[in-house]
Amino acid sequence: MELQFTGRITEIKEPRTGESASGEWANVEFEVTESNPQNESYPQIGLFEFFKNGEYIDMARDFASKNNIGDEVTVHFNLKKSTYQKRDGSGEASFYKTSAWKVEKLNSSYENVVEEEEEELF
Repeated sequence: MELQFTGRITEIKEPRTGESASGEWANVEFEVTESNPQNESYPQIGLFEFFKNGEYIDMARDFASKNNIGDEVTVHFNLKKSTYQKRDGSGEASFYKTSAWKVEKLNSSYENVVEEEEEELF
């Protein structure tokens, strides 16, 4: 099943970068607000992450220079759950992500497109 969300970019956070055993990585989070909500008072708002490593790292690191607040986009994404051991040893904890794998600008020729497996950081 392919999940998509169309709307306007309403926030772009500063990218985070780092290095893991398999190399350098970058991650940027961005918010998209539904363009044509069924109820104008309650538009749907999604927070997506765009994680890239290897040869695709610049796509996440330079996301803000290729996309602007107000750009109309369609985000293709996956829903993910990661589980990890708590540092205090008290058991497991989980977090959930909406992981974008393609950000398609509408009415534009530029696309952030990469369909690759992501390296899990945790």
